[in-house]
Amino acid sequence: MAGVPLRTRINKIIPAILVLAVISFRPAEAGAANFAVTSPWVGFIASFISGDTKNVRYLSNWDASGNVVRTASPRSGEIVIAIDARDAENFRIKRNSKDLRLLYEDVPMTREQLINAFFDPAMLPFIAQSVMRIMAEEDKGRYTYYQRRLAEFQSKIESTIDIGKHLLGSTKMLDITGAEGTWIRSSITGAVRPPASVWERWKAGDTAAVKAALDEAQRRNWLILLDPWTPEIIRAVATGYEYRMTLPPPVKDQDYFVFLHDIFLTIWNKTKNVKAK
Repeated sequence: MAGVPLRTRINKIIPAILVLAVISFRPAEAGAANFAVTSPWVGFIASFISGDTKNVRYLSNWDASGNVVRTASPRSGEIVIAIDARDAENFRIKRNSKDLRLLYEDVPMTREQLINAFFDPAMLPFIAQSVMRIMAEEDKGRYTYYQRRLAEFQSKIESTIDIGKHLLGSTKMLDITGAEGTWIRSSITGAVRPPASVWERWKAGDTAAVKAALDEAQRRNWLILLDPWTPEIIRAVATGYEYRMTLPPPVKDQDYFVFLHDIFLTIWNKTKNVKAK
């Protein structure tokens, strides 16, 4: 090589470097499996685990009232992740479909309980683990990456809760949400929730008891907190009170933890200049 001109050697080396660069830096998503999710709640988690929303397609979305509405059908070659067999049937996907993967065989929960689960810091890691297991099984080459994303998911839950504690501390509020209060109560001590038995009576039509609780919250200058899943009979009574707020539903393609963080920030903006009694 001593007699070979430097420029000639460089010209021979550059093509090899370019080939190595293409191999080394090709996108990790290039060989990744494509997933479709029946639930936007599961879509939130799957998108986080994937690290790229292009690999996860939602078959449903939320409307302005927080209801999940079907928006698409599975495509050929997609792995469909459904909550359980009943969820899959709502999309006319047969249980024995070769492309169907279930998080659970059967979820013995009401609709209200299921929505609450996606706001429960104790439940979220288990749901995320089930999602990750399916994705890793279908995309074995990215197993280690998915494991790291699952660990990051747990870490994000904890750090977002810490932000809520810092922002809201012991801010006082009457929680009459249908779901999002589960997330709020995990972070702060000042959110007061009626006991389950009382809540069921309110839902059954005991509007006098609802009004009595709201009157007391108003007297104490507590925020009255609602969300899209607050039962209509309770919401109707709450509309007569000025110091109240309705949290928004999530939106598709929004980062899951930005949404959860914004719940705290929205409450903080509403309460920061108000002194409770």
